[in-house]
Amino acid sequence: MELQQDTPLELPLFLLNDNIENRDLEQPDLRLSVMLTDNLLANLCQNPTPEESISIPVVDYELNDFSADVVELFNGEHQLQLLLNNGPVLSAILNVQDQLFVSPPVEMMPTFDLGLDEDEQ
Repeated sequence: MELQQDTPLELPLFLLNDNIENRDLEQPDLRLSVMLTDNLLANLCQNPTPEESISIPVVDYELNDFSADVVELFNGEHQLQLLLNNGPVLSAILNVQDQLFVSPPVEMMPTFDLGLDEDEQ
């Protein structure tokens, strides 16, 4: 997965329970969208060692496409963290009323704009 500044990071989220291993990746419980700001992208450009992970709290995000099974959980507060592991591998963890929603881990590579225009020759 490539990450670019000022673009949305979109991840599927699944309720963490005993059935998560059998879930269809095309049928998430909801979808997460986070705008990749300068600050967030700077945090995501780290590559932790194999023994560590980095937790990045996120305040500004959107949740969409709720399944009917979980929509009633979202009347209260919720907290989102992005988890960065060695690779770098990114996943999201959403805490809602003591229920956890997780995204599948994705390998990523930040993309940097060096100010070069492809049309210039």
